Amino acid sequence: MFKLVQKLKPENIFFINRQCYCHSCCLWQPFKMATIDSKLSVMPYEAKPVKKVKLNEIVPPVDFSFLHVSTLEECEKEEPRDPSPLRSIKKKTEKDVPDKSNSLCLKLNNNGLKEISKLMSIASARFKNPLNISWIDLSFNFLPNIDPVLTQFENLKILYLHSNEISDLKEINKLASCPKLTKLTLHGNEIENIKGYRFFVLAALPNLVNFDFSIVTKGDKVTAKTFKMFYNPDKPKKLKKENLP
Repeated sequence: MFKLVQKLKPENIFFINRQCYCHSCCLWQPFKMATIDSKLSVMPYEAKPVKKVKLNEIVPPVDFSFLHVSTLEECEKEEPRDPSPLRSIKKKTEKDVPDKSNSLCLKLNNNGLKEISKLMSIASARFKNPLNISWIDLSFNFLPNIDPVLTQFENLKILYLHSNEISDLKEINKLASCPKLTKLTLHGNEIENIKGYRFFVLAALPNLVNFDFSIVTKGDKVTAKTFKMFYNPDKPKKLKKENLP
């Protein structure tokens, strides 16, 4: 328990264990202590205001999912999904120019895309800062490979490519140019059936912390390093002496 050392004026202010307290309405409120001209004065303690995140500050993604588009050019004519509750009230005309978004997420999942070479031009038309995009969802399409255009998004952290038609493991090496990429999905592609698929990806992209919706453990990283030493598809195979000319 605190020991009462000195009672100061006004009567409801107390000096306890070198701290000033105010007893008001059965509540103990802390006060700052300051010395001015050798006289003890008490000032109320003002806590710093805590900034609260407003719901209006959360920017929704630019969402082109489930629109049955087969080319990115169609996205120029289509309007992204509007999550606003006032979407039914808004009336748009042909002269309206689409507003650019401050969002960091682009969703193109569940469509019929087979190539995305013009992805940056679409992002530039829809985003104020396309290079700030950190999350791209291209899942459930028909992409046969990983297009190099994805490496142009220097702040890309999350990339969904699951349920496509990627069949060559070497395509993963293209994503090594995305240093901030920490979350990746590739399950549902043909490469998933290749032996050592998971450890090949982790060896090629050592910065991943989550792969195929599964946390990358320390054991996974150790196994991936070992796997990389013994399995390198680009390394030329040594010929046996008996096969040498």
